[in-house]
Amino acid sequence: MKASSWLDELAESSAGLAESARRTLVAVEQQGRGVGSGVVWAPGWVVTNAHVARSKRLRVRRGDQPECGATLRAHDPRLDLAALELDADLGLPSAIGDSTALRVGEWVLAVGNPWGVSGGVTAGVVIDPAAGRDGGWLALGLHLRPGHSGGAVVNARGEVVGVNAMMNGPDVGLAIAAGTVQ
Repeated sequence: MKASSWLDELAESSAGLAESARRTLVAVEQQGRGVGSGVVWAPGWVVTNAHVARSKRLRVRRGDQPECGATLRAHDPRLDLAALELDADLGLPSAIGDSTALRVGEWVLAVGNPWGVSGGVTAGVVIDPAAGRDGGWLALGLHLRPGHSGGAVVNARGEVVGVNAMMNGPDVGLAIAAGTVQ
C-alpha cells in the first residue's frame, strides 16, 4: 500500500469519527458566564460538568437546531457532574460505550466548544483508563481547552466513553469515565 493511500484512509476515517463525535455535542449556555459543552446522554437529558452548570435554568443548543431551555436536576461538585433535563427533544442520544474496556494507548477524540469554536475536536491516546483514587477518571494524552468541559470523549467506534473535565498538566486531559457517569 502506498503511503499516500494509507494516509488518505486515515484522514477519511478520522474525519468520519470527528463528525460522529460532533453529533454527541450540545452547547450549554449560562447568561453572562460563557458557553460550555454537554452530551445528550438519554432522551431529554444532557450530562455536563458541575462547573459548567452553575445556574438552575440554562439554554442548550445542538448543532444548528434552535436552542431550548434546560433545568439543572442533579449537581455533584465532587465528581464535577451535572444532569440537565431538557424542555425539548434534541434528537437521538449518544451511543454510550464501555469505559472499562479502554486500553492504554487506545486512540480517542475529545469534542467540545473550545474558545467558542463550535464542535472543536482534539485527538490523543488513553494514558490511564482508571485514574484517580476511585478509578472513575480517564487520563488522556490530549489538550483540552476552556469550552471542552462537559463535552464527550469518544472511542474509535464513536461511542461516548467519558465526559471532558479538566487539564492536569500541559498535555494531559482528565475526563469522567462513562461508567462513573452511569
